[in-house]
Amino acid sequence: MNLIRMIIASAFILAGLVVLISGIIGIFRIKYALNRLHSAAMLDSLGLFLITAGLIVIKGFSFDSLKLLIILGLFWIASPACSHLLAALEVSTNPELKNDCEIIEVPEFEKLKREGKM
Repeated sequence: MNLIRMIIASAFILAGLVVLISGIIGIFRIKYALNRLHSAAMLDSLGLFLITAGLIVIKGFSFDSLKLLIILGLFWIASPACSHLLAALEVSTNPELKNDCEIIEVPEFEKLKREGKM
């Protein structure tokens, strides 16, 4: 039983590391800061979830597993908040943002949405 548990845990942890490493490589290849920020937030969440799941499988369901789930929950709350703050900072301080990113105003977005292009 312990061998099966270790194989499952190793698979989760390796999958988490693969997600994080591929995400890091992808982040360096993305050109715009806001796209990079979105990618980093998504990959952090998935990678941390997989690694935490592997650690829970290793430890078994115990008080330590509860602590890991609480850490995961706090990270899932803090990560979007930090990403939003960094994106707001980028938008407010980058005068070249309209040159770097495609920005759609609300009326344009509604029009594209009605036309079925969004």
